[in-house]
Amino acid sequence: MIAQPSVLTYGEGVLKLQLPPAQRLENFSNVTPQFGGAELNVAAALSSMGTPATWISALPVGPLGDWMRHAARGLGVSVQALEKPGRLGTYYLEDHHAPRPSRVVYDRAGSAFTYLTGQDFDPSWLAGQSYLHVTGISLAVGAGPAALALQLMAAARQAGLGVSFDVNHRRLLLPEVEAREAYTPAVKLADLLLVADRDLGLFGGLAGLRAINPAALIVQTLGAAGSRAHLPDGQTVTQAAIPATGPGRIGRGDAFAGAFLHAHLHGENPADALAFASAAASLKTTTPGDQLQASAEEVRAVLRLDLRSEPLR
Repeated sequence: MIAQPSVLTYGEGVLKLQLPPAQRLENFSNVTPQFGGAELNVAAALSSMGTPATWISALPVGPLGDWMRHAARGLGVSVQALEKPGRLGTYYLEDHHAPRPSRVVYDRAGSAFTYLTGQDFDPSWLAGQSYLHVTGISLAVGAGPAALALQLMAAARQAGLGVSFDVNHRRLLLPEVEAREAYTPAVKLADLLLVADRDLGLFGGLAGLRAINPAALIVQTLGAAGSRAHLPDGQTVTQAAIPATGPGRIGRGDAFAGAFLHAHLHGENPADALAFASAAASLKTTTPGDQLQASAEEVRAVLRLDLRSEPLR
């Protein structure tokens, strides 16, 4: 591992169009444009905490591609985005309160990212990097991006990088019956596996996931119940969730993943890395948008209960 850890992420950047509270697409009148994408969100979290991050993607030529590129750079993320035909992937979000479920409607067909293939792989992307982070979303949006993801993961392992894979299953993009076959090659290549409890069933439970990759560190997120780290030797570490309220529910999982990677790369043990990641997810809940923008010290302040409602004067 090099002295200053750095992380490479690979995935699609998307335009998020968020409806006002309580509005539905059937009768909406306006939307708020925001930018996102799971892997970009992870890169932003890492950068904000002091770990250099580079985001590999594809963007369309034109103002929307330029907007996304500038937005990512504004978060301190280094951008390696190939210019491809197509458009910027988009999704609409109705973010409701219980008991009404929130709703996502994707409009991603024909995006620039879907034009990527294994032939776009550039070995120079790996130079100077410590870790590669990929999610199942990149395996679900098309055969070309999936082929490039797996080629990148294999090359990263061969080059001595650590490889992180977050299953992050999107049921609107990939049917569950196809998920295990699609994700298994990536699971086999990972040193670090992140998986939501709701997605473990895709692999036949934790035992099924462990059978695919006996050597990986598996981090299982449990929502309000917290998280667990399953070590290859059979030990399990548990972390309670840290309660939080606010407008930033979207992106909490990416904040968790970025923070765990940050702590893991800086030599923290699984228990401390889980605690740090839980604090980051909690802090993300307090701010709007999809990206965590907080320093490592601000995250640690949550663990010290050193946050006050009144400003320091």
